[in-house]
Parts: sequence; structure tokens; C-alpha cells
Amino acid sequence: MRRIAPVFLALLLALLLLWGCSGGLQLPLRQEIAWGDRQREWALVYYQSWRREKEPTYLRMARQHMSSAILTYYQLQVRMGHSYPDFYQVDTLRRSSCDFLNELDRLGLRHQVAFDDGSRTGCLTPD
Repeated sequence: MRRIAPVFLALLLALLLLWGCSGGLQLPLRQEIAWGDRQREWALVYYQSWRREKEPTYLRMARQHMSSAILTYYQLQVRMGHSYPDFYQVDTLRRSSCDFLNELDRLGLRHQVAFDDGSRTGCLTPD
């Protein structure tokens, strides 16, 4: 009976260690998804401000935050791969954000707002 207790404790410790490691991997990904979501929300806030006041700075800020959200989602997808449960949710967020970025670019051209960074990293571009 005395030999079983140390083996049992060692097994329990190993299981707790494995559980802690696997849970530790999900938390940073979830935090990064939340960061991308916050960037996307800020883009929408600045876009709404631009619609009200037509101040070019708001449109620039909307584009900057949306680009940041897209880059965050894209980098997450590259790191996590298709096996991660949230891959397709992040893909949907990234693609809809790219659609919104296209709209921001069209508005910038129409209203003669020059963007500091025309980066489209993370979005598929037509040939």
C-alpha cells in the first residue's frame, strides 16, 4: 500500500502538469482573438465617427485598426492551423474584416483620404 501512494501521486502530478500545459496554450490564443476583436471594434467606432463628421483622421484610424485586427487574425490562423477548434471562426472574422477594409479603401478613394499604410496583409487580393 505504501508503494502505491508515491506512484499514484507521481501519476497525478504528471496529469496535472499536462493539463496545465494544454490549458496554457489556449489562453494566449484566446487573448489574441480578443485583441483582434477589440481592434475591429475600435475600427467600427472610428468609422461611425467618420460617418457623422467626415473627418479624414477618423477614416484613417478606422483603417489602421481594421488592418491590425486582420493581421492579428491572420497570424493566429497561421500559428494554430486547421486543427484548432476556433480556426474557422477566426477565418470568418478575418474575411469579413477584409471586406470592410475594401469598403474603407473605396471610401478613402471617393473622399480623397490618403492612408498612411495601404497594407493588405492577411487579405486575399484579386489578380
